[in-house]
Amino acid sequence: MSTRVVRGWMSGLCLAGLAACAASPVQTVPVVPPSPAVVAHTLPPGDDWRALLPVPFGSTVSQIPFALKEVLLFQGENRSASEPDDAECFSKSGVPLTFRSIQADDYVLCFVRDRLYRVETVLRLPKDVPADTFSHWCDEWLNGLTSVDRNADRCEGRDNDTTLLAGMTYDTEIAGPLVTVVVVDQPTRELLEPRKRPQP
Repeated sequence: MSTRVVRGWMSGLCLAGLAACAASPVQTVPVVPPSPAVVAHTLPPGDDWRALLPVPFGSTVSQIPFALKEVLLFQGENRSASEPDDAECFSKSGVPLTFRSIQADDYVLCFVRDRLYRVETVLRLPKDVPADTFSHWCDEWLNGLTSVDRNADRCEGRDNDTTLLAGMTYDTEIAGPLVTVVVVDQPTRELLEPRKRPQP
């Protein structure tokens, strides 16, 4: 077979291959939007309520990565009806926590039997804060959660065994609103509820 014939034959094969490729439809992979749970985890760390947990629930006081100072809680003060009587609470010592770009008025970690089960922070918002700020935050925090319940000044939801509760209150007419965010390890709280002493 001559060189010219071989080249002609090879050229024919290449052209046939190109034609087949051009005739084949381009396969496209459909874009699947992320689930709400994935979206919920895309918040900046300083805005996500999960960032309020310095360590996983169940960790001991000695595992907290910053200094603590004890907070005295009196019966009926800063505790719900289901809080254990033997809880020990500590606030962050030194540099205050910053959450949602706001320096927290308060940031408390509560332990029972030396195990972390509750975290709470309080933010003082500027007086001129947009009216829909808290509602917008709740939209972000509740994204992907279950057992959601909310109204204008309160929102709540669950992420597996973790409960998020957030509320907005006004303590004076001249100051901005207070936003309180509480994250609770629900199994621990439910376990401790039967151990509470009856109230007089």
